[in-house]
Amino acid sequence: MEFKPYMKSDYGKLADKVNLLPDFFTGFQPERREEIVSAEAKFYHSITEPYSVDDRVDKFYTGFTSYDGCEIKMKVYMPKNITGAVPGWVFAHGGGWMTCSVETHDFVPSYVAANAGIVCFSIEYRLAPEHKFPTGLEDCYAAIKHIAANAENYHVDTARISVGGDSSGGNYAAALALMARDRKEIRLDKQVLIYPATDLTGTVKKASAEVYAPVGASDDAPAVSFSEIYCTEPKEAFSPYVSMLLADDLRGLPSALFIQAECDSLCDDGLMYAQRLHDAGVPVECEIYKGMPHAFILRTYEETFAALDRICAYLR
Repeated sequence: MEFKPYMKSDYGKLADKVNLLPDFFTGFQPERREEIVSAEAKFYHSITEPYSVDDRVDKFYTGFTSYDGCEIKMKVYMPKNITGAVPGWVFAHGGGWMTCSVETHDFVPSYVAANAGIVCFSIEYRLAPEHKFPTGLEDCYAAIKHIAANAENYHVDTARISVGGDSSGGNYAAALALMARDRKEIRLDKQVLIYPATDLTGTVKKASAEVYAPVGASDDAPAVSFSEIYCTEPKEAFSPYVSMLLADDLRGLPSALFIQAECDSLCDDGLMYAQRLHDAGVPVECEIYKGMPHAFILRTYEETFAALDRICAYLR
């Protein structure tokens, strides 16, 4: 199978204004997760506070029962004074399948709920390596089923439930679209894939991976093997729900918006998957944000808000 990017990237240099510190991800230690994620959430809340939309959104935690009986937390973001049924967006946070939380990514669904006028849901799915594939993914799928079954309580139109996520969360969103198509229990309207990881097999040659350092790698920390973190055995990486770039059939999936960071080793993961969706007849929109690094959606650059506004327009 030949893989081509949906659009050309210049693979240019990182914008001078970009500050990648503090870095909560490189050299991450799962045994220190609570401490690290708490500090990370505090940092991202602090930098987004000047842009807060909390006066326009009601936010609250609720929960649901996952596929194996485990109770999972979910944060709901509901625009104030909502009337009637509106679109719903189910968001899976990134973090390499092993870190981050609803609170580290709180600003993204907050902003989208406030500015798109839709109800957003952020899932506190279980993390690897304690909970490997498909546990966290199935948690997110169970969340969608719960939302659809209780749509009236959440003021959500069941015909307009979409998914989204960043990085590993983008991987989840893409996988959820496939699962929904295959299982035929729920219908998804759209998918928003923010610099998604779409191939964990390491078998596809990607220019972006040759230009930029792997996510989570540094001079002091070797590249992370996400397939080892997320998968119990190597062959699982070839599942279409893990590496959807290699899936046999991508027909019948919901339309997709790709938000890509130019200076990101995963850039071609998204661009190649966008092309495969396009080839399968799936409507695709894609934008590459020049000079931006992986995880720029969590910062407060001009490009961050441009990307968030693009998502709002797409989902509105």
